[in-house]
Amino acid sequence: MPKSKKAPSRIKSPVIAAKVDARRSSARSSSGGKSFHEKLGSLDWTELELFLDVVEAGSLRSGAVRTGHAVGTIRRRLQRIEDKLGEIIARREPAGLQLSPVGEKLLRIAREMRLSRQSSQSGEEPAEARERIRIAVTEGLGTYWLMPRLVEFQRANPGLDVDLHCDMRRSDVAGGESDIAVQLEPPADGTTIVRTIGCLHLMLFAAESYLQSAGVPTSVDEWPNHRLVWQEADQVATHLLPFFIGTSDAAGLIGIRTNSSSAHFRAIATGGGIGILPTYARAISRRVRPLDLPVRLRREILCVVNPARTSSPGVQLALTWLGSCFAGDIYPWFRDEFVHPKDFEREISMRSVMGLFEGFIDGMDTEDDD
Repeated sequence: MPKSKKAPSRIKSPVIAAKVDARRSSARSSSGGKSFHEKLGSLDWTELELFLDVVEAGSLRSGAVRTGHAVGTIRRRLQRIEDKLGEIIARREPAGLQLSPVGEKLLRIAREMRLSRQSSQSGEEPAEARERIRIAVTEGLGTYWLMPRLVEFQRANPGLDVDLHCDMRRSDVAGGESDIAVQLEPPADGTTIVRTIGCLHLMLFAAESYLQSAGVPTSVDEWPNHRLVWQEADQVATHLLPFFIGTSDAAGLIGIRTNSSSAHFRAIATGGGIGILPTYARAISRRVRPLDLPVRLRREILCVVNPARTSSPGVQLALTWLGSCFAGDIYPWFRDEFVHPKDFEREISMRSVMGLFEGFIDGMDTEDDD
């Protein structure tokens, strides 16, 4: 009976491991009794700059994209740094690069050197190092909800460099693409930290101008008499289209399709047709009106965190800020239970909450209530 083939093992053989340990032991012994700073002198700026770029990218793969070097080249150059220092500076984990205490120390020195070089080139005094926080978020939540609040957050934390990446595609947090991701679907990789920070409730909306010309539908059976707007993108529940239109045959019912959340919102707000929007759309714009039809969706808002970055003070500040942005006691449209826009409109008109939307709700004082 033929022997079954064994799956290739990812564990290094004892021989290979012994060779690696021997080479590193040799590197340590060759360093003699030199201090860390003496050994640091054997490194040049190009090596430190590569190390800094890769660490800030979060992983070897992301570092390759950032620096333009192949992953194998980066791995060899990092190994060369370890050989010169006689110390391990980082380990490659599923969650990204995990720096050793020596690696953390080297990172601080590399950042200080970069600031010093930048200052010497500009003729200015060195400024305090700024921590970069990379936040990935779905396009709609990022554009309409987080960005207006991000300005206040960055103003309160001027030492942070916040990179808000708005995209419907899920970010590879475990692979180092971002430090934090706010998304509607769980990550494919189980090595990240996931928490629910709110709920997104969706229902049908249309512009008053559209309803005045086409009429207000009282049932989904009336869809053939209306123009529908539909978004097709990652993290959008596209499989629920038959539920939305009441039939599996969408031919002739959808007038506008788009992959963009902002374009989708714009199409509905300007009279393009009837479409699904988050209930908070009414808090953002009075141009859209909710329709009381039995089409409602509930999606959990997930916060995905790279475990390798949880100890960062900047990441902790960002997590606290994100929690406040989706707090249901302040913003009723993010509560676990559905709250109709008619009910929370009374709350956003209160003085204590109205200030949160100052300059963000379009013409609230000049338009009549619907």
